[in-house]
Amino acid sequence: MTDSDLKEQGNRFFTARKYDEAIGCYSKAIIKNPYTATYFTNRALCYIKQKHWENAVQDCRRALELDKTLVKGHYFMGLALTEQNHHDEAIACLKRANELAKDSRKNFGDDITSALRLAKRKRWSQLEDKRIQQEIDLQSYLNKLIRDDIERYMY
Repeated sequence: MTDSDLKEQGNRFFTARKYDEAIGCYSKAIIKNPYTATYFTNRALCYIKQKHWENAVQDCRRALELDKTLVKGHYFMGLALTEQNHHDEAIACLKRANELAKDSRKNFGDDITSALRLAKRKRWSQLEDKRIQQEIDLQSYLNKLIRDDIERYMY
């Protein structure tokens, strides 16, 4: 079987939602031809479906080493990084995917922009949670100082 035959077989498994089998086919295709970025992005998408975020990121990085203009490489990496709470890097990847999609006139519908909005919303929420926790910590510290001060004056 050639690497492209293995890719096609992997695509059929992917369509049937048999992600482990698809990963096996894409992995064999990669062994036969480790210089085709699409094999890595296809496998990355399987990992995303299985919520194996780190594996997806690794495959996207490898795909982008081979072809920095791969929209799917940036997009899938952005999705996986968002799930790992690496929001700034995810936003950068998704912005790049969006730019590349526009430049190449590829239509991803609203997928990329929706993922970008989600990553930005999650980053904002994370920052807001941190800010609120700092406010709570400060208030607790001030209350302790006030209590300590009251105790000093009462005794």
